[in-house]
Amino acid sequence: MIEEEIMYDFNDKKGLLKKLQGYAAYPDDDNIRLKEKIKSALLHCPELLYVLNNKKLESELFDNEGLLLTDGEWDRYFGSSSNIRPFLFLPETPAEVQHYICYQINFEEMSKTNAIQKHGLIIFTILVDGHDSIDKLTGIPRHDLIASIIRERFNWSNIFGTQCRLISNKETETDNNYLVRTLVFQITNLNHIVKTTAGNTSVINNLVRK
Repeated sequence: MIEEEIMYDFNDKKGLLKKLQGYAAYPDDDNIRLKEKIKSALLHCPELLYVLNNKKLESELFDNEGLLLTDGEWDRYFGSSSNIRPFLFLPETPAEVQHYICYQINFEEMSKTNAIQKHGLIIFTILVDGHDSIDKLTGIPRHDLIASIIRERFNWSNIFGTQCRLISNKETETDNNYLVRTLVFQITNLNHIVKTTAGNTSVINNLVRK
């Protein structure tokens, strides 16, 4: 039996970590790469962060005189235990009032005759604690206000390198604790026609539909 020789594009832990970090930048995996773009867009939107109404983090947005802190630690709003999460998260009833924005990405082929392009769905699920359901400064339901800010930021934008548009905006519910609004944006993207090896990206140009 002839054993297949396995080639690695790293030879130490530093190289391994560099490869893993590259998944967020290389064009091969749109799921990871586009989620990074969403994260950046949300964390550079102070009005959105403010409406999430996390009192513990408000000092990262404004100083004592109410001036915007552009060098604040806004990334604290993101993470598996914070307000913005890159996956669907259905919280249990918390000890304190919190609101969440979750986002997902799904792809499918555009058609059986088009191997070059695919449809992408960007899904935002907004969960607002019913105990803080109305934004006091505007009088607008908080989940509707958050949805409107996201719509303004993403609809007809080129954040993903291709224009996206809002195709669904629905109000739903999970239980008696959270108000929910779900936004779905659609994009058209290239369908895995590149391959990156050792940091070098090449285009696969001989795709044939059988």
